[in-house]
Amino acid sequence: MKWSKLRVLVRENFAPSIGKRLDIHSTAYGACSCGHAWLTLDGNVIANFCTRAAWLAKSGYKETSPAINPMYRNQFVAYGELSRQDAYRACWDFVHELSIDQALNDDDPLVQSLAIVDKRLGKRRLASIDAARLHPLAGKLFELRCELEGLRTSALVATQAIGTPTAA
Repeated sequence: MKWSKLRVLVRENFAPSIGKRLDIHSTAYGACSCGHAWLTLDGNVIANFCTRAAWLAKSGYKETSPAINPMYRNQFVAYGELSRQDAYRACWDFVHELSIDQALNDDDPLVQSLAIVDKRLGKRRLASIDAARLHPLAGKLFELRCELEGLRTSALVATQAIGTPTAA
């Protein structure tokens, strides 16, 4: 399936409260498998899934290396955590193979995040989620969705972009 069709299917599942603010993109470079996928919130990149970054991370580069592009800092996914292919697979699995329960309990940060913003996840179920067990990306989207849905949860996760210094 072409990315453009899969993207439409993914976006169709976004809850109305967040659907106009969140977007997912992907690009490939030439005939090779290089490229990246990324999530934007209000036009700002909050997660980048780069094939080259995934390869570099597996090769031992650290997130603080001077060779790392600064655009990967201050996001909610670690440098090289997922590649573009991983993001495509996560989107495919989410749309075609996983129930909302399976997606919420998945270890993949993108699958979990897509479940948090899914329109099948109602307010009561959203309010009952244990935010502490969420990946930072899913946690950020959980906080935003709760705010947009007018929910007050007792345990909002303290999300911080990966690579930002912690407040003392």
